[in-house]
Amino acid sequence: MTTKKYLTTLNTRPFLYKETKEIAGLIVQGIATEEIRKMVLQENLFQLASNDRAIKFLNEILKRLKELDIFLMDHFIESDPSTSKAILLYALLKKDQLFYEWMREVAWDKLIIIEWHLTTKETMAFFETKSEQNEVIKNWGEATKKRLASAYHKTLVDAEYAVFTDEGLQLQPLIVSPSVRDYLKENKEKNIVEILLGESLG
Repeated sequence: MTTKKYLTTLNTRPFLYKETKEIAGLIVQGIATEEIRKMVLQENLFQLASNDRAIKFLNEILKRLKELDIFLMDHFIESDPSTSKAILLYALLKKDQLFYEWMREVAWDKLIIIEWHLTTKETMAFFETKSEQNEVIKNWGEATKKRLASAYHKTLVDAEYAVFTDEGLQLQPLIVSPSVRDYLKENKEKNIVEILLGESLG
């Protein structure tokens, strides 16, 4: 069995597009992390009842934004919503190993063969396969896996990578601006860029 560090972060800290964009805007203005932390709490930027939850959201957002270089950070803030969401999905794929593996082995595999539907049953089957390979996932309860499957599916919908249907998800290619598409192809990890663009780059 492998000992990869698999997390369930998306169960409690979802896509957070609006919140991430707000924090990114503060960062590019040169506002220090500690000052941003104070703003999040004092101004209740995330509109949450719990300060503890707000800090957990902020910490997760900061980790995701660290995965973006200057070009992607600027375009995350300035691009159209579809491209901006694709950039945030890139950061998630960089940060969350299990989510990346699910996207690569399940969602991307379907896009490549133009099979647009993805069911909860297929995502649960992915977790079962991983539980045979990894001690951490093996120890997760069924409820945890179901919540994570739901969180993964909701993340794809939030990122505009899919829409909900009665049967599960209907996948759809991301709409990414030509400049960001070219930048990703030329400068970023092929295995992740293929997932984002829904194609094989050879």
